[in-house]
Amino acid sequence: MTENKKKVMIVEDDEHISKVYEIKLAKEGFATSLAVDGEEAVRKISSEKPDLILLDLMIPKRDGFGVLEDIKKIPELAGIPVLVLSNLGQQTDQDRALELGANEYLVKVDYPIQEVVNRIKGYLGQ
Repeated sequence: MTENKKKVMIVEDDEHISKVYEIKLAKEGFATSLAVDGEEAVRKISSEKPDLILLDLMIPKRDGFGVLEDIKKIPELAGIPVLVLSNLGQQTDQDRALELGANEYLVKVDYPIQEVVNRIKGYLGQ
């Protein structure tokens, strides 16, 4: 049954936040995978090809902007929807992420977890 679940890759270095999203998404019927830094994220995205990526921007080794740049250059990964979930609220950060290929930019403090999950469901047709 797990094979039929849509997979969401959570790229987040805050263990508490990633765990909360992992638990909530599992309860909503999604499979999840976690990455704690940008290098691990690109590796895992390449090998696992998730259905959607929930991406923090302020992560170690390679920031979220770099992750976006990397995956959008690879044709088989470029079409994966990316929701940026970040504490960076500046319009310049939002514009940059969207220009690099993010589908949506959500500021963490402005979006309760259920709203983020609802948006994920929307992108994945659930």
